[in-house]
Amino acid sequence: MKKTLLLTLGLLVSTAVLGQHTSEEEKGIPPTMGPESKTNQYSNNKIGTEYDFVINEQYAPIKTIPLDQDAILIYDYDGTLKSFNLKTQKINWNFKAYDSIVTYARNKLTLENGVVYIPFLNGELYALNHKTGEVFWEAKIGLKNSEYNKMMINQIPVIHNDFLYLVTQYENSNIYAFDKNTGHHIWNYKLEFPYNHMPVLYTNNKVIVPNAGYVYNFDAETGKAHYARGFKRGMYSKPVSDGTRVFIADLGAELFALHPDNLDILWQMDLKEGTIGHKMAYVNDQLLVGTSRSFYSINPKDGAVIWQTDVTFKEQADRRFELKQMEVFNNKIYAYNNKSTFFIVNPKNGKIEKEIDLQNTPISNIEIQDDTYAFFYCEVGLVRLNLNTNKEELLYIRSSIQDNPKENYIKLVR
Repeated sequence: MKKTLLLTLGLLVSTAVLGQHTSEEEKGIPPTMGPESKTNQYSNNKIGTEYDFVINEQYAPIKTIPLDQDAILIYDYDGTLKSFNLKTQKINWNFKAYDSIVTYARNKLTLENGVVYIPFLNGELYALNHKTGEVFWEAKIGLKNSEYNKMMINQIPVIHNDFLYLVTQYENSNIYAFDKNTGHHIWNYKLEFPYNHMPVLYTNNKVIVPNAGYVYNFDAETGKAHYARGFKRGMYSKPVSDGTRVFIADLGAELFALHPDNLDILWQMDLKEGTIGHKMAYVNDQLLVGTSRSFYSINPKDGAVIWQTDVTFKEQADRRFELKQMEVFNNKIYAYNNKSTFFIVNPKNGKIEKEIDLQNTPISNIEIQDDTYAFFYCEVGLVRLNLNTNKEELLYIRSSIQDNPKENYIKLVR
């Protein structure tokens, strides 16, 4: 299906092809360009260019889908999304970006009410039925496509009420708010720097956005920029909140607690080791943090360390050691390092309860099903780890292995 787009002020006339996953004749709903946003008055970037113009098409109304709790969603490193049945160990369906240049993932997905919201590297964004892969709507940020045009990296759609938020990078470098029900563009704002490798945070009707050496906060509904605070180093961690404070770390080892309304620094501390990234969670009135070599429990009110556990290993001189992923589930911390060691940690006292030497090297997040089973992805496929017997079972094996596989994302349907 083709759409002819006339951009304002005579800047550009172009023809773009939006995904042809389902025709409007099949769905009985005509395609739409989406109405011009009436709530974007605070944007500093209202004139669409070939990099940041948004087109949109709706195929079917969003509806709540009963959960297929036998399924796990796999955002594979080749850029495809798969639904895999854990009982039959068969693929339910496959989905990929319309543009064939998208050959690796670099992003994550969000599942809400049975609807999968998934961004792709080149700026494509979809809402899908998690049972069938059917497209509810699709949007495309920017008209340029090439293997070098990496529009979105490490993004997970953040949803609150009817809004969906994410950021783009490089030539685009905007924060966008979309209507999660239709995919229509609501507001956007051009950020100072092009390096946006972390998801945003919603809290207290604000959207908190790390942007290289800045942290912004926006009004979540109108997109009005309230504050931007500068820092000495890039703020490259996933921000989390306890509802009163926003916690975010820089590229070094500094951890900050910020006021969500005015971004005042409430406290800050040096953890000695950096690379926090996504390894941070607020659970049971404690801030749990993983650095490259340690686990911390921190009092969110004042930054006092409740406990610290250093992860030791046989080759202490090997500085390549690094904790890569951390997940908190049912009052346990689960993590692994780049030496393929899997850890189970008690968050009450920091005691390492178990270490498992893995046979397969993880390249994804960790999904915990229950006290017995954990899942991760390796370059060969999906692994189910028995936490009692330490046995690893390859449930899904890929037909081929790509060069330098990395950055998978998996999600149990529940």
